[in-house]
Amino acid sequence: MTLGSCVFSGCVHYNTLYNAENLYQEAEDLRLAGQDSAVSARYREVVDKATGGYRADEAGGYADDTLLLIAKAHFRLGEIPEATRALERFFEVSEDADLRAQAALYRGVMAVAVGETARGLALLDMAIERVDEPTHLAEGHLWRARAFFRQGMEAQGWRDLDRAADISDAHIVTANLERIAWGFALPDLTRIHQGIQALIFTDRAQVYGDSIRSLAQLFAVRWGPLSAGVLLDNAENAHWSRDERDRLLMTRAGFAYDAGEVRRAERDVVVVGSGVGEMAASARVTLARWRFAQVVEVRQLARFRSVLLPAVSYEGAQVLLDAIRRVELLTEYGIEGEPVALIGAAEIARDVLVAGRLSAALFHRYAVAAPKGPWFGKALLASRELAPDPAERDRLDGLLDALPADPYVRYAHTGHGGTDLGELESRLQDVLDPLFTRVDEELRARRQLAGELEDEPADQPQK
Repeated sequence: MTLGSCVFSGCVHYNTLYNAENLYQEAEDLRLAGQDSAVSARYREVVDKATGGYRADEAGGYADDTLLLIAKAHFRLGEIPEATRALERFFEVSEDADLRAQAALYRGVMAVAVGETARGLALLDMAIERVDEPTHLAEGHLWRARAFFRQGMEAQGWRDLDRAADISDAHIVTANLERIAWGFALPDLTRIHQGIQALIFTDRAQVYGDSIRSLAQLFAVRWGPLSAGVLLDNAENAHWSRDERDRLLMTRAGFAYDAGEVRRAERDVVVVGSGVGEMAASARVTLARWRFAQVVEVRQLARFRSVLLPAVSYEGAQVLLDAIRRVELLTEYGIEGEPVALIGAAEIARDVLVAGRLSAALFHRYAVAAPKGPWFGKALLASRELAPDPAERDRLDGLLDALPADPYVRYAHTGHGGTDLGELESRLQDVLDPLFTRVDEELRARRQLAGELEDEPADQPQK
């Protein structure tokens, strides 16, 4: 081979290596940004390009750089045997101290990855002292932390996770996700809190928003919603987008609500609901649903229109607004001489508004209005099931005990209502269906059905 061709060959190899290294860095940036679905093809391209370049000039001056790059790309793809072979060949040909230190570090990393924890620790202990480049050094600390934890050396593991996050900004997210994972495994609730708080204040962590909220939900299952809410302290100041902050606030609100801290829960939901868009609309629907649980009289429903109307373009709000109108109008029908309409109102209050107290009151109102009616037993049973007051349930039990022959009561006690029960249910539906149709026709005439009005074209200007 002539000198000219050698020079040319070296230039080609260098260009190939340069392009492969750029691809590898792009893949690393994507991986550390949480975009895992996009990286495998990049790493595979790195392997293909670098392998081709190495085979074209195995004795060239860039052979060791290329072999190390091939080893790292194979490792990212989970191809440990291939990565190990590339590293072994690297150590045969390279005399570069910096590259050998980096390669030794990845040899330790791969040992930990395949479960050779003690060997990996020994290799990493030596390599970490010789590596200066922050990104590689941080990864060494991250993998050594995993090895320490597996060996039961918790203090050393936490120390290395701290070092990984401190050394390289690129590893802050990875190190804190690892902190949370080991916090669950050990368990160490303080470390979980620290990890989530660090991620909340890291803008690049918002791509893991779903995972972080899921981890908080898991925490709530294990240690209770009140403690889980503490994990999301400062969520309103998260260095994330408005939508992602709002999702954190809604999760925190849910924890507070489940823990009985209703006012605290509502504060977060009101903040989210003050915005615009789907998240704000969802927050308003959530707020209305929570407040429906406290309603005991139909007239109280009117106050929720102001909560829901700003979100009227969203289906969830439309469903609730229309249900409110239907309950109000059916109750009017019931008061004006059609008691069975009260059962329809009660069922909508129970099933759509999830307003248990109101539903219980409406079922009871039917029972009072129609003590001889065919659905008296049904109404008493439904009211008893939904009544929050133990004394009221006891009172209703006394009334039900006096109705042993009622098909509904018999079914509740024995599980068998006979043919009478099916006939009563069929009759009830035959009565309610025309009532529901009449209600919707009247509401449509009044232009009070939110869902239908939303779809109507705007009025055309008069000529």
